[in-house]
Amino acid sequence: MLDMNGLLPNLEILKDVQILVVDHHRDSRDLDAYLLESYGANVVTIGSIKGALDILDRLTPDILICEIAFPGERVNTLIERVKHLALIAERVIPILVTSTCPATSFAQHLTAKVEAYLLKPIDLDDLVDQVQNLLRLCCKKDAVLV
Repeated sequence: MLDMNGLLPNLEILKDVQILVVDHHRDSRDLDAYLLESYGANVVTIGSIKGALDILDRLTPDILICEIAFPGERVNTLIERVKHLALIAERVIPILVTSTCPATSFAQHLTAKVEAYLLKPIDLDDLVDQVQNLLRLCCKKDAVLV
């Protein structure tokens, strides 16, 4: 997270970015929120798919970060809802999923398309890098839609 000169990173690189973090592990949610907020993001955390679906009635995030495995709930429902919101809003809402299972296993089980994947435990630098990459992707696609 340090720049080439060893100085502190730009703490506003995610300024005003609305991020929805959905994870049933409270520690993961809280750590992600703390990190992303330290870079200027507005973060909402939710511990269940149902709770995330409910909040989407009032909030359209710029990025969704979501754990893939929820006991008794299907993450595909949430992913499909976010994709639908993106279509309505005529913009891209990138989705980053996290999991404790390797990507090859993950790819076999996920039927909805997502833009990025991180294996847990997540390297915090990788999380920030992925969010920045997703923002670039979002901006490129938004430019095409206009």
